[in-house]
Amino acid sequence: MKFLKQINLSKIKVLSFDLDNTLYDCETVLRKAESWFTQYLCDTYGLGGACLKYDYWSQVKAEVLHDNPALADDVTLLREVSLVEAFKRLKIPLKNGLDEARELVDLFVDHRSAGFVHQDIYDMLASLSEKYPMIALSNGNLKPEKIGLERYFERDIRPSVGGLRRKPYADMFIECAKYKNVKIDEILHIGDDPFTDVYGAVQSGCKCAWVYKGYTGISPDEKQLKVLPDILLDNVLELKDLL
Repeated sequence: MKFLKQINLSKIKVLSFDLDNTLYDCETVLRKAESWFTQYLCDTYGLGGACLKYDYWSQVKAEVLHDNPALADDVTLLREVSLVEAFKRLKIPLKNGLDEARELVDLFVDHRSAGFVHQDIYDMLASLSEKYPMIALSNGNLKPEKIGLERYFERDIRPSVGGLRRKPYADMFIECAKYKNVKIDEILHIGDDPFTDVYGAVQSGCKCAWVYKGYTGISPDEKQLKVLPDILLDNVLELKDLL
């Protein structure tokens, strides 16, 4: 743990947490979910060839996002719209369009939410929640109730198309401050990503504890930093000693 700026922790009134790769290993479960979903789509719709590899679906998603950048604010809707487009390109459009895609993507989200949270993380969150109100701020589509995280957070704030913009925009941090009726600099945000979490929190006016390289050590490192966090954590569990 390193303090990179002067910070008065006694003034912190709210903790906001990123979820993916901050409190658990998201990358491993996400890759497994993408592999499962690819096979499920091929088996269900009798697909073959390039469709057997996730690269096909990923490429379509990237192109849809390029043409519709606003969809970056809702990763679930992005997958739904991309799925409709992918089947259209295969000349076998989904019979029920976006509604059918929504049901399919919900299955995917269930699988990508099947992560594993270590008991020491639960214990830390339980202890911190007795001292501070805690809010989840995630750009992703994890269903926290699937891995037992929902009980620790008063609210789960997510971005959406036409609503709050994703981190690093200030919208979600400001919403957190409004919801708890605190000043923005009375929030300590904890996250792994140098851009969405550190830059987002700092430029919004929050204090920030950066989980260096994330939960599993594979998140971007200091080369991606645009601004300094207040605190660098080598392990998210160091919060137990910090607060």
